[in-house]
Amino acid sequence: MTVRQLARQGDVTVHVVRNYLRRGLLQAATHTEGGYQLFSTSELLRLHFIRTAQHLGFTLGEIEEIIHHSLLRHSPCPLVRDIIRRRLDDTRHQLDTLLAMHGRMEHAVRAWASLPDSIPTGNDVCALIESVAAAEGGGFVKSTPRRLLGRRPTEENLP
Repeated sequence: MTVRQLARQGDVTVHVVRNYLRRGLLQAATHTEGGYQLFSTSELLRLHFIRTAQHLGFTLGEIEEIIHHSLLRHSPCPLVRDIIRRRLDDTRHQLDTLLAMHGRMEHAVRAWASLPDSIPTGNDVCALIESVAAAEGGGFVKSTPRRLLGRRPTEENLP
């Protein structure tokens, strides 16, 4: 099969197949007289393996290492277990960070719904965002924005 056929059967773009070829993740079985690369079914299976590994969070560099172990007839399984454990820890940390941000965003939406729009005075940019730092103890601004039409931000009405 040609690059285009391999890409179509592997549900990827031709660009992806060519990238994998450059990286050595895939190899053409032969070339036609016209210079076209032809691929065997085993390369389609390799392409499916690569995509499955990517969906599990493996990087192309890690996949290269896994394939290298396999080509040397060394079991890549210990390496795969180690990588996935580290990736799982990293993903758990990222998820915790995203969930915390999501909570802050939801809180901001609720708190800001009742606050009026304000016009910047020249020393500030947006009272809504600046009020968050003020409510959190002023860590990012020196004073509480007072242009909220007499409504001083409090812990109750700000994220």
